[in-house]
Amino acid sequence: MEKIIKVKCTGAGRHINEINLEDLLGQNVILYGAPIDTGRHIPERIVRKCDVCEEGKVVLTREMIEENL
Repeated sequence: MEKIIKVKCTGAGRHINEINLEDLLGQNVILYGAPIDTGRHIPERIVRKCDVCEEGKVVLTREMIEENL
Protein backbone atom coordinates (compact mmCIF):
# COMPACT_ATOMS: atom_id res chain seq x y z
CA MET A 1 0.00 0.00 0.00
CA GLU A 2 1.30 3.43 -0.92
CA LYS A 3 2.32 5.82 1.83
CA ILE A 4 2.23 9.45 0.69
CA ILE A 5 3.44 12.34 2.81
CA LYS A 6 3.13 16.04 2.05
CA VAL A 7 6.20 18.26 2.42
CA LYS A 8 6.58 21.98 1.70
CA CYS A 9 9.42 23.17 -0.51
CA THR A 10 11.98 25.77 0.56
CA GLY A 11 11.08 28.17 -2.27
CA ALA A 12 9.23 31.47 -1.93
CA GLY A 13 5.89 29.86 -2.77
CA ARG A 14 6.28 27.08 -0.15
CA HIS A 15 4.54 24.63 -2.50
CA ILE A 16 3.24 21.36 -1.06
CA ASN A 17 4.78 18.29 -2.71
CA GLU A 18 3.33 14.81 -2.34
CA ILE A 19 6.10 12.26 -1.83
CA ASN A 20 5.40 8.53 -2.21
CA LEU A 21 7.68 6.80 0.30
CA GLU A 22 7.37 3.45 -1.49
CA ASP A 23 8.75 4.96 -4.72
CA LEU A 24 11.43 6.82 -2.78
CA LEU A 25 12.71 3.90 -0.70
CA GLY A 26 11.40 0.78 -2.42
CA GLN A 27 9.17 -1.94 -1.01
CA ASN A 28 9.76 -3.85 2.21
CA VAL A 29 9.68 -7.63 2.03
CA ILE A 30 8.60 -9.56 5.12
CA LEU A 31 8.61 -13.34 5.57
CA TYR A 32 7.42 -15.02 8.77
CA GLY A 33 7.24 -11.70 10.59
CA ALA A 34 10.94 -10.81 10.24
CA PRO A 35 12.15 -8.22 7.71
CA ILE A 36 14.80 -9.29 5.21
CA ASP A 37 17.95 -7.18 5.32
CA THR A 38 18.24 -5.92 1.75
CA GLY A 39 21.11 -3.59 2.56
CA ARG A 40 18.80 -0.63 2.04
CA HIS A 41 19.11 1.92 4.80
CA ILE A 42 17.28 5.19 5.24
CA PRO A 43 19.68 8.06 4.52
CA GLU A 44 20.09 10.96 6.96
CA ARG A 45 18.28 13.26 4.52
CA ILE A 46 17.02 13.29 0.95
CA VAL A 47 16.81 16.50 -1.11
CA ARG A 48 14.62 16.66 -4.21
CA LYS A 49 13.57 19.42 -6.59
CA CYS A 50 10.15 20.97 -6.07
CA ASP A 51 7.52 19.65 -8.49
CA VAL A 52 6.09 23.15 -9.02
CA CYS A 53 8.87 25.76 -8.90
CA GLU A 54 12.49 25.94 -10.07
CA GLU A 55 14.15 27.43 -6.99
CA GLY A 56 12.56 25.30 -4.25
CA LYS A 57 13.95 22.10 -2.77
CA VAL A 58 12.05 19.44 -0.82
CA VAL A 59 14.04 18.18 2.16
CA LEU A 60 13.08 14.87 3.78
CA THR A 61 14.87 13.87 6.97
CA ARG A 62 15.26 10.37 8.35
CA GLU A 63 12.96 11.27 11.26
CA MET A 64 10.20 12.42 8.88
CA ILE A 65 10.45 9.18 6.93
CA GLU A 66 10.50 6.94 10.02
CA GLU A 67 7.45 8.70 11.52
CA ASN A 68 5.43 7.92 8.39
CA LEU A 69 6.48 4.31 7.72
